[in-house]
Amino acid sequence: MSAQELFPTPYSERGNGFAVQAVTHWLRVAPGRVMLGLKAGGLPVALPDRPATVSHRGIEAKSDGHVTAIEDVSSVWLREHPDVTSRYIAALRSVLKNPRIRLDGYATHAIFTGSIELYAGSRMDSIAFELDDEDGSYERVIELLRHAPRDARTAFAMPPEPGMGSFEDPLFLAGDQAWIDGQRVLIEYIPDEGGRAETVALDRDALADAVERAWYAMIDVAERIRTDLGRPT
Repeated sequence: MSAQELFPTPYSERGNGFAVQAVTHWLRVAPGRVMLGLKAGGLPVALPDRPATVSHRGIEAKSDGHVTAIEDVSSVWLREHPDVTSRYIAALRSVLKNPRIRLDGYATHAIFTGSIELYAGSRMDSIAFELDDEDGSYERVIELLRHAPRDARTAFAMPPEPGMGSFEDPLFLAGDQAWIDGQRVLIEYIPDEGGRAETVALDRDALADAVERAWYAMIDVAERIRTDLGRPT
């Protein structure tokens, strides 16, 4: 269940019916060549110790046989423990120096960009919530939550792209579809255990506050990793 992936407070932001948490993506396995370079696979990264309650397994992906595996760690906890980030960077750097490394776009993006996770509903189901610091999605989320009209319904979505027809669904920012309705954010999603779609109604101001705090924690750690990996050894 997604509730098992929730970090305890203060490492997750809790609101009425929802939780938001910032995660930093540690490479647990980096894409590379194994068996003396004869086979595509993955190179393990010696991750630093951390409490089990502040990390959970992330995505594992395979491309042309090359494996990328992620460990998602609380950005808030890492911000409180900069020495752990230093040890992770040192371990990652030693793997990146390996001539058998085969970094692809996904693995590179994971190294330098964290995520904001959203959980909601009575079971705290995981809800798709894709924010990125390169496509303006974070700024769009905050703009809508803070400034969308409070006497109307507004799509909680990215702006329409040029050429999109009025009949096309917008690119929603959360769940399968989401709307700001007055003081509430209505998000439709499929529960983790499957079944029929459900809808949650979240307070827009409380969600905005939680997302802002989580976002800046994630960015702080991401910038530290970018800066330190960019330094010559």
